[in-house]
Amino acid sequence: MTQPHPTTLTASEQLLHRLTHFRVNRSSDGPALYKPVAVLWAMGRAARGEARLLSWSQTERGLNEALKAQGAPQKPEFGVSSLYHDKLWSLPGQDDVPTAHGHPKPWFTERQPLGGPAEEVYALFRDSTVARLAVREHLLELYFGDRDPGPLLAEPAPAGAEPEPSTAPEPLDLPLPRPRAGDPEPWLVTAVEYEQGCRLLELTEERRHGTRAPADGSRPRRSSAARLLVLGRSEGRCENPECAGQPEELTDRGLPLLEVDHVRDLALGGRDHPGQMVALCPNCHAVKTRGRSRERLRTLLLRVAEERHRAKSAGK
Repeated sequence: MTQPHPTTLTASEQLLHRLTHFRVNRSSDGPALYKPVAVLWAMGRAARGEARLLSWSQTERGLNEALKAQGAPQKPEFGVSSLYHDKLWSLPGQDDVPTAHGHPKPWFTERQPLGGPAEEVYALFRDSTVARLAVREHLLELYFGDRDPGPLLAEPAPAGAEPEPSTAPEPLDLPLPRPRAGDPEPWLVTAVEYEQGCRLLELTEERRHGTRAPADGSRPRRSSAARLLVLGRSEGRCENPECAGQPEELTDRGLPLLEVDHVRDLALGGRDHPGQMVALCPNCHAVKTRGRSRERLRTLLLRVAEERHRAKSAGK
């Protein structure tokens, strides 16, 4: 059963709201991971362009591996059944699917249904990097704690490929796919995606405000989706109108040399929202952080952030 959601949202926004507000059973050991694991597993498959529908034996095997990796009981039928009744999972040709509150395993074993995420869920995960980041970070914050969901989302390396060398974090350390020849830049966002992403951030902003990153518990948690929205809005250029010259060099992954900055510090009450964030080249970021003119520059950049946010939201 999903929680009530606002009726003023578009169909896509309502879908995002459902994906970030579904009900998960909890016990003394913490939240049951059947549904979050199934969503993240389906998200990874969609992002890799794999088939939406699989046989039950394939789904069962894949979800069992994912649940085992998280140290959770291997009962994939619970997550699939619950997501089906939330209208987030499709089991074509089946109309008597049992709920997860009983014992759904015999039904799945007997029927062996073809299934996968609902068409609109699959399309959202396949086409929208912003949606994947926003749903992913929401589920991780609420249900996974310090667990690593990486295997659920990682793209498998080609057979025989050498592992990539470890490198230092990039200025924008975002979990984006490496672009292939001819593909658009993975960090670019359309005006529609920008507006949708901002609305989703606003839906979860109250819950996220003041939370801390689990690594050390001292730094405010920062949204990767918000950072991607600002980077896409910037179109790869420093947003400081007084920038003296941004380096043209790109990172190894083809990202511009930009750092997304909260003009109003989160620890001082600033918002983790594009309306108060800007993309800056390393030089401008240094001036804004420790330059003599930093207070004047902060005032200017806050106005720029608000103006650029309004313009992008209006499709300009």
